[in-house]
Amino acid sequence: MSELLAPGGALAEALPDYEDRPEQRAMAEAVARALATGRSLLVEAGTGTGKTFAYLVPALASGLRVVVSTGTRTLQEQIARHDLPRLESMLGRRLEAVTLKGVGNYLCRRRFHELLAEPDGAVDDDLAKIIEWARSTASGDRAELTAVADRAPIWQKVTTSPEARLGARCPHAERCFVSSARKAAERADLILVNHHLFFADLALRAAHPGAKVLPEHDAVIFDEAHQLEDVITEHMGIHMSTGRLAAWLRDVEAALAPGGPLLVSRSSRGFVDGAARCANELMRRLGARIAERAADGDRVELPPDTFGGEVEEAWLALDTALDEAGAHLEATASETNPDAGEPLRGLARRAERIRDDMATLAEGSEGDLLTWGETRADAVTVRASPIAVDRVLREHVAGAKPVVMTSATLRTAGRFDYARERLGLDEDLADELALAAPFDYATQALLYIARDLPAPREPDFPAAAAARVAELVAITSGRAFVLFTTHRVLADVSARLAKLVDYPLMVQGKRSRAGLLDDFRRTEGAVLCATGGFWEGVDIPGEALSQVIIDKLPFAPPTDPLVGARMKRIEDGGGDPFARYQLPQAALALQQGFGRLIRRRGDRGLLGILDNRIVTRRYGQVFVDSLPSALPRTSSIERARRWWSAA
Repeated sequence: MSELLAPGGALAEALPDYEDRPEQRAMAEAVARALATGRSLLVEAGTGTGKTFAYLVPALASGLRVVVSTGTRTLQEQIARHDLPRLESMLGRRLEAVTLKGVGNYLCRRRFHELLAEPDGAVDDDLAKIIEWARSTASGDRAELTAVADRAPIWQKVTTSPEARLGARCPHAERCFVSSARKAAERADLILVNHHLFFADLALRAAHPGAKVLPEHDAVIFDEAHQLEDVITEHMGIHMSTGRLAAWLRDVEAALAPGGPLLVSRSSRGFVDGAARCANELMRRLGARIAERAADGDRVELPPDTFGGEVEEAWLALDTALDEAGAHLEATASETNPDAGEPLRGLARRAERIRDDMATLAEGSEGDLLTWGETRADAVTVRASPIAVDRVLREHVAGAKPVVMTSATLRTAGRFDYARERLGLDEDLADELALAAPFDYATQALLYIARDLPAPREPDFPAAAAARVAELVAITSGRAFVLFTTHRVLADVSARLAKLVDYPLMVQGKRSRAGLLDDFRRTEGAVLCATGGFWEGVDIPGEALSQVIIDKLPFAPPTDPLVGARMKRIEDGGGDPFARYQLPQAALALQQGFGRLIRRRGDRGLLGILDNRIVTRRYGQVFVDSLPSALPRTSSIERARRWWSAA
C-alpha cells in the first residue's frame, strides 16, 4: 500500500500533478491498522494530506465491506466522479464500488410517468431537459443533469420521498433507479454514501427492526467527521412540516386526477378537502404561535403548552381527518386493481405515520429531546431533536465495528478533546492521529483582515462588504470564493457585487452545486458567492481559486434553541459554554473555509476576513491561532496587492 502511494508508484503514474506526501502514507497505514484490529480512529489530516486516497486505498485492500460516508454531496460527487475512476486507473481493474444517495436524489419513474400522463400538462424548459435526460440515464441520479438547478420546482414532481416510495409494490419496481442502486450496493466492497443517508438508515433501523437502506457492512469511514453532530441531530428525531403535509396532499390529489383510482368514490373529494383544510388550519395556528416567539427564519424552543388551546383543537381535527382519509384510502384500494390500489395503501400508511409523529410532538420534550419550531415565508416546521448525540455514536456505530473519523478540522488548541466530547469517543474507544498540512504557508498564503468595516450586524455592512470584496477580487483578477454564513447576506452582497465587478459572477442557487463548480473550474476569472456546502469538501487546486473571502466569523447563533440547549447543558455541568462549545465550533468552521484555498504545494492565495472582531475581541486570538502559525497577515489592501504581484 505504501508503495502504491509513494514516488514512482501507481498514484504518481496516474496523476500528472502528483506530489509526494509522507503524511498521506502515514494516514493510510493508520487506517489499515484500524480496519485490521477493529479499533476506531480519529484522524485530523491537514488540507493537502490527500486523505481521500489515504482511506480509500486501505479500505479497498482490507477485504472488508466498507461504507465511506461524506459530509456533503459535493465531496461524495468528487469521490465518485474523480477519485474512484483514478484509483481504477491506478490499479488497472474495475472496483466493486457503488454510490448510494437518498431517495429524493433519483428520478422516480412512477412520478415521472404520472406527470407526463397529466392532460394538457405544459412542458417547460426544465421538464424538457429532464425528458431528454431520462431517455439515456443509466443511474437516474439527478446530479448528472447539471443544467437543472438543485432547487428547481420540477424536481418535486419527478422525484419521491422515503415515505411516498412504494418499493417492490410499485408498478415500475423492476426498473426503479433506487432499487437498482441498492441491489448493486449489496454486491459492492465499498459503498459511498453521505452522512444524511447513513443516519437516516440508522434511524429507520431503530424505528422499524429489520428495515434498512444500507446493506450490512464491516466498517465505516466518516470523512468531514466534524459535521456528525449536526447530521445526527437532524435524523434521530421527529418532525412535522408544511412541506411534509403538502407532499402527502399533493400525492392524494394526483390520485384524484382524471382516470385516477380515487374517482371510484364520490366521497373522495370530501375526505381530501377536509384533510387539506385541517392541515392548513393547524399549520396556520402553529405558525402564529411560533411567530409570537421568533422572527421569520429563526428557530425557537417550544414550551410544553404549544399544542394547547386552539392549536390542540386544530391538531385533533387534523388527526381525525387523517384517520378518516386513511380508512377511506384503504377501503378504496380494496375496490380497485392491485396496481392502482397499492399507491393508495401507501398513502394511508403515510397518513398514519403523520398522526403518530404529531402525537409525539404534541406530548412535548422529554429526556434528551428538545422541541423547537421555525417559520419561513409560508412554511412551518416543528421538530423534536436530541440535545446530545454522543450516545448514538458510541452505542450504535463506534461500539459495534471499527470506525474511522477524519477531517481537516477535528482539533482545537492542538487537542481532540472537543471532538471526543461531542462525539462520545473516549480514549479507550478510539485512537488518534494528527497530521499537519504539507504546505509552506509563510510564502504560499496571506491573511487579510478588514479592520475598518462596520460590524457584521450593522445595517451598512452589506454595502461596505460588497465594496471591499470588489477591491479584493480585483487583486487576483477574480478567481475567488466569497463565503457567507447566511443566505440573507449572500443575496444582499452578491446583488450589490454584480454592479461593481466585471468578472463572471456565480451565485449559489442559480444552478446545481456540481454545475456551479464545473463552471467555476472552466471559467477564467470567475467569482463564486456561496454558503453551506461550499465552505468545505470542495477541491479546486491551482490558479482557478486564488482567493477565499469570508464575510463574518462563523459563530452558531446562541438564539438557536439547540445551540442554547447544548450550552445550558455545559453550564449546568459547571463548564464554560462559550469556551467549550461556541468558540471551538466556530474556529473549526473558519479552518474549513481557509482549507479551500491552498490545495497543492504550488498554490498561492489570499484569505480575506471582513469581520474585524478577529482583532478587536480577545477571543479573536483563538481564531488566529486556529490558522497555520506561519501564515502572515495584513490589514492593508495595498500590501495585499504588492504581495500578490510579487509572485
